Amino acid sequence: MKLRETLPIYAGTALLGLLLSLWQIHNTPQINHDAVYYLLALQGDTASIEQIGNWLFYPYLIEGVSLALGLEPEQAAQVLNILLDTLLVLAFLRLIEILGGSRSALLWAALLVLSLPYLNDNRAEIIRDHGYWAFTLVAIIAYLRLFREFSWKNLLLWNLAMITATLFRVEGAVFLAFMPLGLLLNTAQPWPLRLRCTGKALLPVVAIGLAFALAMAFSGSFQNRLAAAITNAGGLLSIFTETVPRKAALLQRGVLPQFSQSTAEIMIYLGVIYSIAKDLFSSLSWLYFGILLLRRWFPAENLPGEARRVIGLYAAISFLVLFLHGAQHFVMVSRYTLALALVLLVIVVFSLEELQRKVRENPRLKPRMVVIAICIALLFADSLISSAKPKVYILDAARWAQENLPDGARVLTDYHGERVGYYSNKNNDKHYVFLRYRPGTTPVEEYDYAFVRTRKGKANSKLQQLLYGRGLKPIQKITNGQQGVIIYKLR
Repeated sequence: MKLRETLPIYAGTALLGLLLSLWQIHNTPQINHDAVYYLLALQGDTASIEQIGNWLFYPYLIEGVSLALGLEPEQAAQVLNILLDTLLVLAFLRLIEILGGSRSALLWAALLVLSLPYLNDNRAEIIRDHGYWAFTLVAIIAYLRLFREFSWKNLLLWNLAMITATLFRVEGAVFLAFMPLGLLLNTAQPWPLRLRCTGKALLPVVAIGLAFALAMAFSGSFQNRLAAAITNAGGLLSIFTETVPRKAALLQRGVLPQFSQSTAEIMIYLGVIYSIAKDLFSSLSWLYFGILLLRRWFPAENLPGEARRVIGLYAAISFLVLFLHGAQHFVMVSRYTLALALVLLVIVVFSLEELQRKVRENPRLKPRMVVIAICIALLFADSLISSAKPKVYILDAARWAQENLPDGARVLTDYHGERVGYYSNKNNDKHYVFLRYRPGTTPVEEYDYAFVRTRKGKANSKLQQLLYGRGLKPIQKITNGQQGVIIYKLR
């Protein structure tokens, strides 16, 4: 397609994405939980740096934007994320275009990527995933070019894009290592050529591995998430020999005593698969997830075979990464599945383009298109409704702290201690210490005040019970609607 045909689509998509980001930021009263760690890490806070595993690339980018534009770090983080999300939607359009998508396919791509409620809900979140999602799509574009035609330029672009994605999330290292093997799936080439191309594509992987090994040998060890993930890769077998059996034993004793150990382990594996599917459903949305599953009703005949192989390979590696993570930590959130969802969304784009073509040939299919149009409108409406739950009491509690707490006060809290502490210390020369209360491990005697969260005027947390048992009475109650905080003086 000519530039004059595609430029309005790219420009319009970028502009609408910008407006969606600004809308979400406007409707989000406080920064998210993880944002506090990134912003405090810039100030050299040791606990925050440790919390993010010394993975400082994203905070350094925030600092760079802050210095370049003269913005506060919080504002700089929002600007950075807007830029990354713009790159994401433009990369998605470009991915459809290089796959041979028509102008209609580009319009569908713009419509779909802008209507993903989960992506839009996260536009205001200060999280490193923005960069991972965007550069993963850029990397897939480079990989498709490499898959079609091996060249050192395409190989360099693939590695640069995937390395950049890895700087945001360490999971990118797995794709960097294993995606080159996918060149063996290029059936358009004879086996000798496939083997040679694959061998060449693995050279950067070997070089990076050797550089990492040498760095480890000379420095002793690295203290960040990537180093920890690579050095612990050999222990992945322990997930199946130790971690899962241990969890299965606990499950068997506490919940399913009638099950055998092996049955309990199977239940855990099924639970991990279910959690992946559930979060993929959430990140892809119910509509596009359904279209993806109903291949008989929504075929994607114009999707090139090479794209099917690349998407299949990426999905297989993604499932492996997600499965190992879920089996080890038993934690899964939709942020982890969104990169996979964006790649799978390519299939949905070609499915809807195909449906549009069939509607022109067979008007009886028009009701199906009408239903889909209504559903997409509902997704857009969902995207315009901020999912961030207003926690106004955080700002109210922080304002009270700035006005009443003495310098160096140590405060216990039972909810959102990081954010209350962040806003209490923001633009304030006093230095408060906030810590979340941990029953049985937190020495209450070492703290000066306690901030206890309330819901509907009641506070029933363990911290509240402890303070009530000691006969302490609140010195201040801050309420806003059904939420609030009760403040106690401990000493």
